[in-house]
Amino acid sequence: MGPSATQSLWAEAFRVERRGIDLPAGLAGAVASCAPLAIGIATGHAAIGVIGCFGGLNAALGVPRGPLRERLGWGLAAALGCCVSVAVATAVQPSLVASVLVAFVLVALATALRGFGPDGGLTGFVIGAIYTIANGIPAGSLDVAQRTGWFALGSLLGLVLMVAVYAHEAPSRVVAPPLRPAFGAALRQLWATFAGDVGLRAHALRLATLVAATTLLYRAIDLEHGYWVPLTVLAVLQPDEHASRVRALQRGAGTLVGTVAIALLTVATGAPWLLVAAQGLAAFGLFALFARGYFWLVVMLTPTALLTVSAVDYQGVGIALARAGNSALGIAIGLTIGELIWRLAPHLPSKTRTWHG
Repeated sequence: MGPSATQSLWAEAFRVERRGIDLPAGLAGAVASCAPLAIGIATGHAAIGVIGCFGGLNAALGVPRGPLRERLGWGLAAALGCCVSVAVATAVQPSLVASVLVAFVLVALATALRGFGPDGGLTGFVIGAIYTIANGIPAGSLDVAQRTGWFALGSLLGLVLMVAVYAHEAPSRVVAPPLRPAFGAALRQLWATFAGDVGLRAHALRLATLVAATTLLYRAIDLEHGYWVPLTVLAVLQPDEHASRVRALQRGAGTLVGTVAIALLTVATGAPWLLVAAQGLAAFGLFALFARGYFWLVVMLTPTALLTVSAVDYQGVGIALARAGNSALGIAIGLTIGELIWRLAPHLPSKTRTWHG
């Protein structure tokens, strides 16, 4: 890329999409993700606190801004889809082969939700992401039903809070949108879109293959915190080269900033309650700045996730460095294999360049 192309890439990666700070959303997001963690630590059930925290965080991320039926519809879809992911991830966790196969199938199906637009793309991402996380973090003493149940409670908290807090942005008078299809009809529509859209199908299969392959890699070599590798591939690889480069730049810069912040904090203290307070502050920033752009989402999501783990399994700066290294590996794998595929395969239809997620 030439200097002008590089400058354009940087400008797009760090573009501010919406100015200002959303204080109500920040408070609601902080409560949704921090409250389960704090309760779990206070009652001596750290594993429950962590899974409840991830439930609240992912359900809150899945709620879009807009009319009530959109907030409820996509919020419920994200919450229920993530509950299924947690249940399946926990059930197959002891088996390497099953974990890899399920990763392929689930990511392919979740990515197909892009056919419903940006909200579908975000829902598909959180469903795939929570499978990767739940499959990578040991379930400990929790069985499938217990882990899924506590995740669902956290999800309910996040869903209720974000649906309520985004109400102030909903238009006061709107024309009622057409009725959404029933569940069975929606599945048929999803399959028709997936089967008929060559670009979407190619992207879904490519992404599912890479997530499954990197899951096999980190599980086979027993890489500590290795689930960050397929998680980063899931976040970076987009339907076309340009979008993937933008995401990689955003992810790399955001991870670097977030890792430095978490490293300084974890070196300074290992007190659980200070880490929980810092996690709540990071979650507040995540949702207060979410609408500004993807870069800010990554910057705040990194310390939020790391502080969640550090609060119950303190490892000092080690976990921050491991996360940074695994993210870098995920970015490199995603971009390298993506570049090879785009060079060897025919160019995808231009309409894929309008997809988001």
